[in-house]
Amino acid sequence: MYRPRRPREELAVDLLLAALGEHRFNRSAQEYSNICGRIPVLKQAHFLVNEQLNKLNQAGMQPYEICYFQPGDLAPIYKPFPTSISIQTLRNGLVSTGFRDPKKRRRG
Repeated sequence: MYRPRRPREELAVDLLLAALGEHRFNRSAQEYSNICGRIPVLKQAHFLVNEQLNKLNQAGMQPYEICYFQPGDLAPIYKPFPTSISIQTLRNGLVSTGFRDPKKRRRG
């Protein structure tokens, strides 16, 4: 099922790739598969992302606020730049960008 990526998920993937010294745009398919191979297991990736956020927070940098605006809203809603991101947000971001395969679900 398709759903658009959310701003926090985009941020999590960007911070993870920045921690690995990579950028995610304008790459060939081979380069994307190499990047997929370099992404560590989820708990280590979560640590890297939160470490990047911690560095930004300690430096007093809040690059921007996240705007949540959907059709039908009367006014935009701004949330402050996060100080930490959950494992589930990172997992969803990696799945939605194609860097991780979704976990198979049981049918019951």
